Amino acid sequence: MTFKIVLTVFLFSLIKPVLAAEDDIKMIRDLAYGNSPLQTMDVYLPANAKDTPILLLIHGGAWQFGDKRSTGLIKNKVNRWVKKGFILVSTNYRLVPEVDPITQAKDIAAAIHTIQTQAEQWHGDADKMMVLGHSAGAHLLALLTSHETLMQEANIRPWLASFVIDSQVLDLVALMQQKHVEFYDKAFGKQEHYWQQASPINHVDGDEIPMFVVCSLQREYACDSSARFVNTLHQVGSQAELLQLDLTHDETLEDIGLNNTYTQTIENYMSALHPQIKNRLMHSDKKNPPTP
Repeated sequence: MTFKIVLTVFLFSLIKPVLAAEDDIKMIRDLAYGNSPLQTMDVYLPANAKDTPILLLIHGGAWQFGDKRSTGLIKNKVNRWVKKGFILVSTNYRLVPEVDPITQAKDIAAAIHTIQTQAEQWHGDADKMMVLGHSAGAHLLALLTSHETLMQEANIRPWLASFVIDSQVLDLVALMQQKHVEFYDKAFGKQEHYWQQASPINHVDGDEIPMFVVCSLQREYACDSSARFVNTLHQVGSQAELLQLDLTHDETLEDIGLNNTYTQTIENYMSALHPQIKNRLMHSDKKNPPTP
């Protein structure tokens, strides 16, 4: 399947109805964190929020497309976690070719800065924030999480954990030096110097935020790159876990939030991050145990 066909299918998926905010879920639409129309985010607020944990979502799309309201990104997460008392934020960012991936990571940092400065207005607690990115969004999250300078430039505080979901480019240089899909060239160009700068594994220094890394066994390079990245984190003493799944690339995102063992594994990791997160997750319906 060519990249153009994949792009057409993806864009078609975006025109499906986006989850509408329910009566007990308030939604702040298109909150700006910059001057570009793409530098906006949506905030989903639970009823009776108070010192509420926050989960930020970063969409994928080959660094060139994608949207913060795509059904696969939003629906199951809102249904599960906003209803359990979490604030969910979904952000857009500027796209290639307008900007390059490193600048996109800076956009994510700017979005996090806005969340950290405004969370109190939403009755949220920015010190109990987690961030989840998928595909290209996972690369941008891993780059920001491992690149201390980007965090310092944006004047943002560390969050509790990063959930890095199915990126093939955690070791970007290795990928670009072998046969790869052409959209990587459109995103990262031909210069190895830039690949070095944009490769998350190159910035690991032992001071990383904890990371939970997921990869699809059905995708070439994804688990090899993820395993090298996690091993490098372990070598310098950073906390990281790797979950390899026999799911498609889309399923690694869409299945999060469903009542399954995958979601339960993520929630077990979340629960260990902070007692208040654990308490909120324990309010799930125990009559519905996760299904495989």
